[in-house]
Amino acid sequence: ISPGEKLVPVPPNGVQKDFDSMDSDSASTLAFVFDVTGSMYDDLKQVIEGASRILEKTLNRRTRPIKNFVLVPFHDPDIGPVSITTDPKKFQQDLQELFVQGGGDCPEMSVGAIKKALEVSLPGSFIYVFTDARAKDYHLKRDVLQLVQLRQSQVVFVLTGDCGDRSQPGYRAYEEIAATSSGQIFHLNKQQVNEVLKWVEETVQGLKVHLLSSNHDSAQENQWEVPFDPSLKEFTVSLSGPAPQIELRDPLGTLLEQGLTELLNIPNSARVVNLKFPRPGSWTLKVGCGGRHTLRVTGVSNLDFRAGFSSIPVSEFNYTRERPIKGVPAHVLLKCTGLKPPGQLSHMELVSGSGRSLRTLPVPLPSDRGSRGLWSVPEFRTPSQSFFLKVTGKDVEGYRFQRLSSVSYTNIIPGKRPFSSVSTLLSHRHFYMQPAMIGCSVESDVPYRLRFTRSGVSLGEDKLFQFSGKASWEIPHASGEDEGPYECIAQSSAGLGRALTQLTTEPPPVLKAPVNVSSTVGAVAVLACQVEGSMRHNLTWQRAGLNILTRSGRVRVLPNSFLEISGLRPQDAGQYQCVATNAHGDSRVTVWLLVPEAPSVVVSPQSQAFSRGSEVHFICTVSGSPTPQLFWSHGNIFLTNQPRMAISKHGGLTIRDALPEDAGNYTCLATNEAGTAKQTVSLNYAEEPSIWVVKQVVMVAVGGDATLACQATGVPPPLVKWSKVGSVPFAEQDVHRGTLQIRGVQEKDAGEYSCVARNPAGTSSATVILEVGAAPLFSETPVDMMADVGENVTLPCVAHGFPLPKVTWRRDDGRPILTNFQFDPTLFFSTAALYLCLSAHVTISPLLCPTEPPFLAHGAPVITTGIGQSLSIPCMLLDGIPLPERHWTHNGNELRLSGRTFLRSDGSLYIERALPEDAGTYVCTAVNIAGSVNISVSLEVHVPPEISAGPYHYIANEGVVITLSCESSGVPKPTIVWSKGREPLPRDMSSAQSDNDGYLHILNPTAEDAGIYICTATSAVGYASREIQLSVNSKLPAMSMASLQSVSLIENTVKMAAEVGSEVILPCEVQGSPSPLVTWSRNGQPIPPVTAWFTVLPSGSLKITDVRLVDSKLYTCSAKNPAGNVSINYNLHIQAKPKIQAAPSLLKALIGQTVVLPCVVQGEPSPEISWFHDGSPVWAKDTAALKIHRASLTDQGIYSCVAKNTAGQDTMEVKLENPLTTLSAIFTPAGSPPPKVRWFKNGLEIHPDQSELSVAQDGSLVIGSASASHSGDFTCVASNDAGSVERKTRLKVHVPPEIQDDGQPLNLTVTLKQPLTLGCDVIGIPSPTITWTKDGQNVSHLPGIQIHFLKTRFFLNV
Repeated sequence: ISPGEKLVPVPPNGVQKDFDSMDSDSASTLAFVFDVTGSMYDDLKQVIEGASRILEKTLNRRTRPIKNFVLVPFHDPDIGPVSITTDPKKFQQDLQELFVQGGGDCPEMSVGAIKKALEVSLPGSFIYVFTDARAKDYHLKRDVLQLVQLRQSQVVFVLTGDCGDRSQPGYRAYEEIAATSSGQIFHLNKQQVNEVLKWVEETVQGLKVHLLSSNHDSAQENQWEVPFDPSLKEFTVSLSGPAPQIELRDPLGTLLEQGLTELLNIPNSARVVNLKFPRPGSWTLKVGCGGRHTLRVTGVSNLDFRAGFSSIPVSEFNYTRERPIKGVPAHVLLKCTGLKPPGQLSHMELVSGSGRSLRTLPVPLPSDRGSRGLWSVPEFRTPSQSFFLKVTGKDVEGYRFQRLSSVSYTNIIPGKRPFSSVSTLLSHRHFYMQPAMIGCSVESDVPYRLRFTRSGVSLGEDKLFQFSGKASWEIPHASGEDEGPYECIAQSSAGLGRALTQLTTEPPPVLKAPVNVSSTVGAVAVLACQVEGSMRHNLTWQRAGLNILTRSGRVRVLPNSFLEISGLRPQDAGQYQCVATNAHGDSRVTVWLLVPEAPSVVVSPQSQAFSRGSEVHFICTVSGSPTPQLFWSHGNIFLTNQPRMAISKHGGLTIRDALPEDAGNYTCLATNEAGTAKQTVSLNYAEEPSIWVVKQVVMVAVGGDATLACQATGVPPPLVKWSKVGSVPFAEQDVHRGTLQIRGVQEKDAGEYSCVARNPAGTSSATVILEVGAAPLFSETPVDMMADVGENVTLPCVAHGFPLPKVTWRRDDGRPILTNFQFDPTLFFSTAALYLCLSAHVTISPLLCPTEPPFLAHGAPVITTGIGQSLSIPCMLLDGIPLPERHWTHNGNELRLSGRTFLRSDGSLYIERALPEDAGTYVCTAVNIAGSVNISVSLEVHVPPEISAGPYHYIANEGVVITLSCESSGVPKPTIVWSKGREPLPRDMSSAQSDNDGYLHILNPTAEDAGIYICTATSAVGYASREIQLSVNSKLPAMSMASLQSVSLIENTVKMAAEVGSEVILPCEVQGSPSPLVTWSRNGQPIPPVTAWFTVLPSGSLKITDVRLVDSKLYTCSAKNPAGNVSINYNLHIQAKPKIQAAPSLLKALIGQTVVLPCVVQGEPSPEISWFHDGSPVWAKDTAALKIHRASLTDQGIYSCVAKNTAGQDTMEVKLENPLTTLSAIFTPAGSPPPKVRWFKNGLEIHPDQSELSVAQDGSLVIGSASASHSGDFTCVASNDAGSVERKTRLKVHVPPEIQDDGQPLNLTVTLKQPLTLGCDVIGIPSPTITWTKDGQNVSHLPGIQIHFLKTRFFLNV
C-alpha cells in the first residue's frame, strides 16, 4: 500500500433520520392524487372548492402541520405534470388550472401516480387519491408499499367508482396500500365528494397519533378496549364499510350520545365521529358493518413513538432501518416523544391487520430510565405476514396509554447475493500526480464486509457495513505505478459480490478553452480549436453529431484544423463540437457560432372586440437569431403572468374573464442582440347598446316640422337608424344624436317610427308615435238669450279639430264659472252677464229674485262607470232663492277635492279617470237661508278582469293529480272558463274539474292531457286570458321482449345464453317523456357507459364484445325519469362448446387388468358425457373416465366418448386391442413321494384362499388378474420325506400410464404476467414419459416454460 492511500467510507444509504430533528410544526406534505379523465369532472369541481377550505383551516391552526403541497394528476397513459409548492395560493392556482380530458377509461394508471406523490412528499404526509377506476399499473404495488413504510405516510382513497369488480388485483392493490398506511377507502357517489373534503379539513393536523387499526373481509361486530391518556386532546373514530355503526362508552360505562361531532356520514359507506378532550381512562368502542370494512382510531397528542429495526443491537436511532429482514433476528429501537420519567413503556405487541395480537414482548427499562426517549426491545423473530407495532405503558401521572405504528411492516426478502457496482470517479481523466478516487456502491439487505484489492492484493483493512452504502479508495497522487486493475469485493451471509475497474494515468488530449464567435450575415467566421502540449492526436469538427470533413467550399476545415464558414447564413448559427482523439481517449469542447438576425414580429388578429367576461387570445409569432426574448405590454405597462392574464412560452397572450379596462393597445416586443421589433394590435371593449325614447308621442300640426328623438348608450357608441313599418323614411337622420327630422309634416306622415341602435356587441330598438293635428274650428256658436231666474239655459259652443279641442268659457265681468264645455255644456245663471265662448258672446239678464228653499232634482240612485273613465254625479238645483251652496261627502266624510276630482258650476261632481277607491256613497247637500236638502248616489267602479301572476309551465307526473292556477280579480267578480287549445273544457268533464276560484284540477294526467291550456276571466266590463303549458312525464312502459328470441322471462328476469367470444346485445329500449336515463349494473355494481368490453348504445341497450365465461352474471337495466322508473334483469349464461383433451388413440391391456379410458372435457355448461363401444352405448353416464374391470377379449374394439352441452358437442375415439393371456409362474416339481408345493412372495407364504392367486395341480402359481401390487420376488418350495428344494423368480408387472384426477379445476382463470403452475399426477410402470401440448403443439421448446417432477406429479411452470 502506497503511503497516504486510504479507504474512505461514505455514510451508508437506507438509515432513518432522527425525527426529533425535524420541525414538528411543518414537517408534512398535503398531496392530492387526481384522476383527470372526463368522468371525474364533477369530482374535480368539488375538490377545487374544498381545497380552499382545507388550506384555510390548516393555515389557521396554531401548529401548522403542512410544509408543502403536492398535486399529481394522472390520465392513462400519462402521469403529471407534478406540482410541488410551499405557497398555498400557487397550490390552489394549480388546482384551478386542472382540466379533465378524454373518456372514462377503466382501469387507470393510479398506483404510479401514488408512487410519484410518495417520492416527492415529506415523511408523515397526508395523501388523498381521487378516482373512479381501479388500478391498471398494480404491478407497482410493491414499490408503493415500500415507500409507504419508508415515508410513514397515510394514503386515503376517495372512490366514486371501481370498474364494477372489487375482486380484481387493481382494486386489491388499493386495499393493501390503505391497510399498510393506516389509510382507508371511501366509496361514495360524485355528489358526496364535498362531504369527504369537509372531513379532510379536520384530519389534516399535526401531532396526529394512531391508536387502533383493523381490517375485516366480512360483516361482523367487534368490541375494543382503548385506554385514553390525559395527553390525548381529541380522538377520531373512522369506520368505512356498508351500514356502519359506532357505539362509545366512557370509563364510567356511560353510552356517549352527546358531545360527539359527526365529521362524515355517508349512508351505507362511511361514518367518522370526533370527540374533544375525552375523559382519561379505559374506553369501550363497539363497531359493526354489513360487509367488508376498515376501522381507524386516531388522536391528537404529543406522546408518540417511531420504531427502527436492526440486525444487531444499536444505541442510535440513525443506525436503524424502516423494515426487518426476513430470516434475520430483529432488534427494535423505539424512539418516544412526549414521555418523560417516571413514565415508561411496558410492552410492545405485534398486531395483525385485523387487530389480532400476534406476539407480546416486554420492553426493558433502559439505564437512563428513558430520559433520552430510546427504548430497546431484545432480539425476536418477525412473522412472515405484515404487522403493526403497538406499544403500551404508563405516563408521568400513572395513566395507561396505547399507541400504534402509523404503518404496517413487512420483511425485506434479501437477494441471493449482494449487488455491487464500481466506478472510477475520474474515469479516463486521471492526470499525472493528481488525486484519483475509485468509488464502490453496494446494495445489500444484510450486513457485509467491503474491501478493495489491486491485482489480487488487499488494500487496507476490511470495513463492516450494516446497510447498503458507498465507499471509495483514494490515491492522493496518481502515477504510472498506480495503474492497473482494481476490484471491489463485498461479502455477506447471502453471498459474494464483486466489480472491477481499470485505472490509467495516461491522459487523452487536452483542448484549450473555446472562444465563441459572433459574426453578421454574409461575413466569414473562423472557429478555433487547439490542443495543449505536443501529444499526437486527431482533430475533427462535428455539428448535430455529424462530422465536417470538407476542406473546400463554403464550410471547410483549414490546414490548421480551424473551421471556416463563408457567406454566413442565419441557419449556420448554433453549436459546433471540436473533438480531439488519441489512443487514450478523446476530449471535446463546444464552440458557439452566433449569427445575429434582427427579430421580426407578426401578431394576429390585428384587432378584435370583446365583451365582459369573455376570453381573449392574441398570437405573437417571432423569428430572429439568437432566439429573441418576447414581451407583451398594455399601453406603457409590461405584462406578466397573472391570474387573469397568461403569456405562453410560444408568445400567446390569453386574457380570461375580460373587463372593460382591458381594452386598449397591446404590443408584442421581441428583442435580441441584433435589434428589436414590435407590433401593436388593438383590443376594443364592446357593450350591448341600450336605447330609450325622449318623447313617446310627438304631435305636430300639418305643415309643421317634427323632430323624433331616441337616445342610446353602449360601447362603442352605437349608431341610431330610423324606419317606419320596415321602410326607411325620407327624412333627415342624425345617426350619432339619434334624431329624425321631418319637415312640412303631412297627415300621411303619422304613424309608428322605430329607432334601432347598433354596435358590434348587438342591437336595441324603441318606437315613437307621430300624430299630425288640425287647428280648432267652430261648427256651432252661441247666440244672445233672455232667461228667468232659475230657468235652465243652454248656450251651444261646438268646436272640431285634432286632437279634440278643449272649450273654455269665461264671463265678461271676470267672475269665474265652473263648468266643462266639451260637447253640449249647460249653464245655470244667477245674474245677468256677458258670457264669452272663445270669440262668441251672449248676454243673459235676470228678471226677479224671490226667496225659496233649495230643491234638488233626483236622478238615478246608482251610477256605474268603468275604471279610467270620467263621469259626473249630478246635483241639479231646481229651486232655491237665494242660490243655495252645495256640499259633497263621500262615505260620510267631507269630500276633498283634488286635480282629479272637482265641482262643476252646476254643482255636479266631476271625477276624472275613475279608480276603484272612488266607489262608494256620495251625498250632495244644498243649503241657503230658506233651508237645506240632500240627495244620495251610489257609485260603482267596474274593474276589468285581471289574472294574477303564476307559473306558465306546469310539469305533471302521469297519474298524479295536478292543479293549474288561474286566480283572477275584477269588479264585478269575473267568471273563469278553461279551454285546451281552441276547444273549451266542459264543466262536467270527469278527468278535469274546475272550481269557482279559477283552479283546474286534472285528476289523472296522461300524455294526451299535455298541451296549452287557456283560462279566460270574463265579466261585464271585459275579459283577460292567459296561456299555461302542461307537460306530462309519462310513465315508463314495461320493457318489451318481443325482439328477443330463445329467451325465457321469469319475474321480470330474462334468461339468455351466448357462446364464448361472441358479441351480445342486451336490449333496453325504453320510451318516455322526458326521455328516461338508462343505467346498467352487473351483480349490483354499476357499469360505466364505455369500457373495454361494455358499451351502452344510444338506444340504451348494452353491447358486450368478446364475452367470456366470467361475464355470466345478472345484468340489470334501469330506466328512470321524473314519472317513475322501470327495470329489467338479464341472467346471462355464457356457454363454451365441449372440448375433449387429447389422449392416446390406442391402448393395450392385459386380460384381467383394470383399464381406464380417459375423457377429460371442458365446456360450459358442464357437458354430458356418453360412451360407445363399437357404436353401441355403454352404461357409463357422465363419467370423465371409463373403467373396465378385469378386461377380457370381448372388451377390445373402438370406444367413443361423446361430450354434449347446449353449445355443441365433441367426440374422441380410443382403440383397445390385443389383450394378453393370464400370467402364470410355471414350475414342475418332481420327486418320490410327490412333493408338496408351497409358494412365498417376498418371504411371506401365499395361501390358496387368496382369490387372485391359485396353485395349479402341477404346482404352478396362477395370477388371475395381474396388477402392479403383484410385482415382487416369488419362491417356490417343494418338499417330501426325502428333503426339500426351492426355486426363486422375480415378477415385474408393467402398468399402462394413467393420469389421476387431482381434484383441481379443469378451467383456470389466471392473471396476466403472473406465474402459473399446472399439475399432472401420473402412475405407470415403467415411469411414463410426459408430453405437454398447448392447442396441439408441444410446449417444451417455448421460452419461459419449465417442466419438473416431484414424487408422482409432473409440473408445468409458466
